[in-house]
Amino acid sequence: MINIAICEDDPVYIDRLEKLCEGYRESIDLNIDKYMSGEELIEYCENSSIKYDIAFLDIEMKQINGLETAKYLKVKNINAIVIFISGYTNYITNTFRVGAFQFLIKPFKESDFNEDFKRAIEKYREVHANYIIKFSGETSVVEYKEIKYIEGYKRHLMVYTEDASYECVGSINSEAEKFKIYRFIRCHQGYMVNFSYIREINKNNIVLKNGEEIPMSRRYREQVMNTFNLYLADTLT
Repeated sequence: MINIAICEDDPVYIDRLEKLCEGYRESIDLNIDKYMSGEELIEYCENSSIKYDIAFLDIEMKQINGLETAKYLKVKNINAIVIFISGYTNYITNTFRVGAFQFLIKPFKESDFNEDFKRAIEKYREVHANYIIKFSGETSVVEYKEIKYIEGYKRHLMVYTEDASYECVGSINSEAEKFKIYRFIRCHQGYMVNFSYIREINKNNIVLKNGEEIPMSRRYREQVMNTFNLYLADTLT
């Protein structure tokens, strides 16, 4: 299920965006919620467990504008895909500073919407891709984004999530390149870690948000710091 928020103070554009999204229901399982203001969207999110995967946000709205609303959605879900809608192109630079995926200029063509929406769906599927784990006749399926870190030892891997751990045959060397696009970094001969779970990086270890400590060797420290700084610049601006 892909959760979509449409936040727009013009009912004409709300209806149009909803109809355009609805056109994909035959091939994609969608939940579409509509809001007339940023504060309405934020209030709903504050009182529910929902995390929006894709959000269409008007920029010029009363009180809380689209830029501030986007910042909030990114805190709730760092992987939220934000598409801004506005007739004012002077906002374009600011939208990308809050992690915008795309900027649709009003009035936009249906073909423009379709091109950007299809790219957004591809991005969603990339973020929510599954890692298949096979061991001792059992198969487990875990989303890459749910994996905190991976430990390698004696030609085996231990895959750790918030709720479980999984064992499989493999090596860090063979898996490291595959995991790069999912924001993992090699930090030790026997470890690679998911950036989104990092709380702090010290001289000899990485501290996760739950307090776990992952060893970091001198060999990988500079690369980890440089890549993590780029990650922060991309996600926290």
